[in-house]
Amino acid sequence: MTNSRWEIFVDGLVKRALFWSPLRSYLLYRYRYAFTPAQLARLTTLVTEAAAVPGDLCEVGCYRGYTTVFLNRHLDAVAPHKRYLALDTFGGFVADDVAHERTKRGKDSADDRRALAKFTINSQRWFDRTMLANGITRVTSWAAAVQDFEFPPEVTYCFALVDVDLYLPTQAALAKLWPRLSPGGVIVIDDCHPGHVYDGSRQALEEFCAANGLRFEVVETKLAVLRKAR
Repeated sequence: MTNSRWEIFVDGLVKRALFWSPLRSYLLYRYRYAFTPAQLARLTTLVTEAAAVPGDLCEVGCYRGYTTVFLNRHLDAVAPHKRYLALDTFGGFVADDVAHERTKRGKDSADDRRALAKFTINSQRWFDRTMLANGITRVTSWAAAVQDFEFPPEVTYCFALVDVDLYLPTQAALAKLWPRLSPGGVIVIDDCHPGHVYDGSRQALEEFCAANGLRFEVVETKLAVLRKAR
């Protein structure tokens, strides 16, 4: 439906008022993804690959839902019938997980401490409203640490994005998701470049693969891809 001249006039008036107010930063477009365009492109390719096998999709560590919206827009085109689980604490890193990074993994510099204190300004309500504002209805959100979350035993997954950064939650996510991954399915683990404050995810992945006789590949600098054989 075409907007009326009055609606166009009011819309322009409101936007001009916002631009000249202290709220202009909320009006202007900002790139908010934690992934580069190449990494987002690779994620859509992997989702398309995984969507060809049975199972739903899962994102562990979704923050405010920017990537969730992006991937679900892609699902609208390639697999609109698939369901999508989004799991996050919606309050930042768990204290025990941070303590492990600082005391067991030596992540205790001033920069490390700042990085480990991120993602606290968040809310499940904000996330759900973001999905609603984008017309996305297939996503179900849960507020919990992955260590405390029980995945439904009857549900299998074709794709999972694990973006929890630290060693302990990555370890728990892999142990819980791998048995529920369909043959031909894909798990992507973010932040798997070595020598980074969040390289606990890489250590957890390496240990998991060594214990289970699995191999992974790292694409686009930091995305580790773990496939289950058909």
